[in-house]
Amino acid sequence: MTNISLAKSYITKAMKRMNILDILLKEQDYSDVIREAQEIVELAQKAMLRQIGIDPPKLHDVGMILIE
Repeated sequence: MTNISLAKSYITKAMKRMNILDILLKEQDYSDVIREAQEIVELAQKAMLRQIGIDPPKLHDVGMILIE
């Protein structure tokens, strides 16, 4: 798999999770809303890194790598 296809895969996963947020909100399951939203951000960040050719480390928070 190329970095581009992996980036697209991350974005697809993030978008699917975004659809779940509405359901969780309607159920007033706020802790899971937060958990899923955090996962969406992590997937999007890793997609950005893949898009520019950087293999993201096996960490949850890669925000500092994006800033660099």
